[in-house]
Amino acid sequence: MNTLRASLRTHRALLLIVLLYAAAAALLAGGLPSASDTLNVLAGFLVAILTGPVFILCGYTIHVMVVKRPHRLCHYLYHDLRRYLSNERLLHALPAMLLIPIFASSFTVFKAAIPRLHPYTWDASLSAWDMALHGGKAPWERLQPLLGHPLITGLLNFSYHFWFFLFYAILYWLILDTRRPLLRMQFLLSFALTWIALGSILAVLFASVGPCYYGHLHASDPYAPLMAYLHDANQHVPVWALQVQDMLWQGYQSKGTNGELGISAMPSMHVATAVLMAIMGWKVSRAAGLALSAFAVLILLGSIHLGWHYALDGYVGAAGAALVWHLVGRMLGSQAAAPAMNLATAPCLSKGGLTS
Repeated sequence: MNTLRASLRTHRALLLIVLLYAAAAALLAGGLPSASDTLNVLAGFLVAILTGPVFILCGYTIHVMVVKRPHRLCHYLYHDLRRYLSNERLLHALPAMLLIPIFASSFTVFKAAIPRLHPYTWDASLSAWDMALHGGKAPWERLQPLLGHPLITGLLNFSYHFWFFLFYAILYWLILDTRRPLLRMQFLLSFALTWIALGSILAVLFASVGPCYYGHLHASDPYAPLMAYLHDANQHVPVWALQVQDMLWQGYQSKGTNGELGISAMPSMHVATAVLMAIMGWKVSRAAGLALSAFAVLILLGSIHLGWHYALDGYVGAAGAALVWHLVGRMLGSQAAAPAMNLATAPCLSKGGLTS
């Protein structure tokens, strides 16, 4: 019980942020959900809780098979995981594990509500700014000689979808980690605040659909050749992004009848989150930093090449994530310094009190 109380105290800032965000999402959704909506939320809640651990378990199993190579794999995994997942570790992780699905559900509500809060009116401006920033040509055109090959498109498409698995694996690894409390909390708070500030507030202010949907809103479409190339490449390698884009647009047109997952281009949360993971990686090791930085570059290139985002979306996402990380780090650093300062001044105060 003491461990759980200590864990709740450790997570009090995250708890406050997520619950306030969830309350705002509930108001935005029109109050309490119906019975069917509640069941859908509970199902999503369960899936979100299980997703991360499943990814971690798969990755760890592969690591054991390749590096450890025990004679009895299941026996080794059982005893190693039983030792790792102690009651103390699980209680330490419990608040964050319960908050993440609530946060994810709240973010979905905000994202689906973007066109109700602000019409999609920013695409023409973002596209023009993108071209002006890159010498009068759209970034996808400048990248096409390098990236416009089906195999490279397939690699970027795979990386863009692998982002989901990698993010959840890293997120739950940090949630369960007890060796790096400051880094752990910096990542969790930075993740939550980045998705609120960039993925909800900024996304509403600069409501946009992105290059892949540009032609649905404007008669003249400078991204039609890119989409034509992607459909052609799909004949050679699977470009899953096209199916997801169609699904999201159908959901948007149905106005919730077939479910609303939401559409938002500015800023790119894929890039923002990849940058957060890269910054965190450098704090762990040089190898992790290099690998996750390379992955962040792939995500930025994929966001442009697959038609999801204007390059500017990625730049704003990366800069915003780095700024949030810095501010959260300063906040946590000042909190950590305060107790140390109190301890340092305590003897002086005590001595002064005795002599006065």
